[in-house]
Amino acid sequence: MKTETFSTNANGSLPAGTYKGAQLNLQSLTSPGCGYTPPMIHAAYHLTDLYAEGFNGAGQTIGIVDWCGSLTIQEDANAFSAHFGLPALTSSNFAITHIPVPSTCAAVDQVEINIDVEWAHAIAPGANINLIVPPSASFQDVNQAVFTAVNYGLANVISGSYGSPEFFTPASVLATENLINEIGAIAGISTNYSSGDNGDFTDFGFGIPTVSAPADSPWATAVGGVSLALNSDNSIKWQSGWGNNETLLAETGTVFDPPLAFGFNGGAGGGPSNCATQDAFGDCLAGFPKPSYQKALPGKYRQLPDVSWLADPFTGAVILITVPGQLPPQVWQVWGGTSVACPMFSALWAIANQKAQAPLGLAAPYMYSLPPGAVRDIVPVSSGQNVVATIRNSNGTKSYNANQVLGGAAPGAFVSDLWDYPYLQYTALVVSFGTDCFAVSPGFPVALCSSPSALKTKVGWDNVTGVGVPNAKAFVDAFKP
Repeated sequence: MKTETFSTNANGSLPAGTYKGAQLNLQSLTSPGCGYTPPMIHAAYHLTDLYAEGFNGAGQTIGIVDWCGSLTIQEDANAFSAHFGLPALTSSNFAITHIPVPSTCAAVDQVEINIDVEWAHAIAPGANINLIVPPSASFQDVNQAVFTAVNYGLANVISGSYGSPEFFTPASVLATENLINEIGAIAGISTNYSSGDNGDFTDFGFGIPTVSAPADSPWATAVGGVSLALNSDNSIKWQSGWGNNETLLAETGTVFDPPLAFGFNGGAGGGPSNCATQDAFGDCLAGFPKPSYQKALPGKYRQLPDVSWLADPFTGAVILITVPGQLPPQVWQVWGGTSVACPMFSALWAIANQKAQAPLGLAAPYMYSLPPGAVRDIVPVSSGQNVVATIRNSNGTKSYNANQVLGGAAPGAFVSDLWDYPYLQYTALVVSFGTDCFAVSPGFPVALCSSPSALKTKVGWDNVTGVGVPNAKAFVDAFKP
């Protein structure tokens, strides 16, 4: 537990606040700090046990779809690999495939590409990586690249850390994406996509919940996300569904009375497909039908996600990336989002294919019939060290419990930590974990945490983490021939 005290103008003037709780030791963007590294993730999820048996993705190819391309990805990934004792990426295990033509928008500092390549390689160091590069982010270019990859068998598993809100995506595009994913499944290829980083998308200001495409496809695997805390021996201390709220306590001489709750600022996407069928005006009529492998889930439409892995940027993963103007040019950064979870799961699926000695095809159906222990069910977590506040002003003293600090509508179980913002003196915030919803109303229609429709973890499948997070050794062992 830590106790912090702030006063107005930092000179003892009122209001003055005292705050108690656990502290978040967040990294900076140029230092890995407490960001998670490959050895830490290997230990936490029992990947080292797989590697000891020779299962590392050998003989498999992970196709990573990222538009435009990076001018420094191989150099960056090899420096990352050398630092953590991973194999180098060479012409024998790494390729860049431009579809349909070489990109004219390749650049340095392409964070998404570094996340995808470095963490796919970190999880499956024996697999080949094919970086599939369409020339732009347009639906036509990206879909053409994915179709070419599955049609010509350019990979055993496709990883796509991208998406668009289903209600903003034309029905014709959704149908095309679904067909491409079905072709992949028939060919024995699993197309895996991030479930999104904006919860149920109501924070767009429209108040309309939806899901992310193409993860919404019944022929794709939707990968959600979790927050992760490790013990000193890299065993898992707790995991929650990824969803953060923030509250500002004090800022450069101003103490906020009451604490200034900003609300939701990121979390894994999920929920039912609801806009795959549209009328002539683009209004939503229905979602993708629920596939048979989800027959035990609620509703009649496809539910997201299927499975999850590390995604919270406050408990994020390190990358090494070239940034123009930096000396040295390669810097450590820590990132999150389901953009981290998707390549990690795709790499593990490549290892599962290696273990099975045969193409497993679409991953999603298997997630609902795994043996006990293959995944960790993610349920609500709480902490005896959540942040509370006591604020004194000219009228007296008022206390705020952990729920009130977040705005008053947080779920019953969550974790919150103090965060001393590193770039402004006398500035402190509270970050919550396990709140994939708004704990305070922002003034426009959203899914409040108190709403039954909010995204929440629960025992069994849920709309934040799916069936849970792979316990890598037991997960892969489920596919032994």
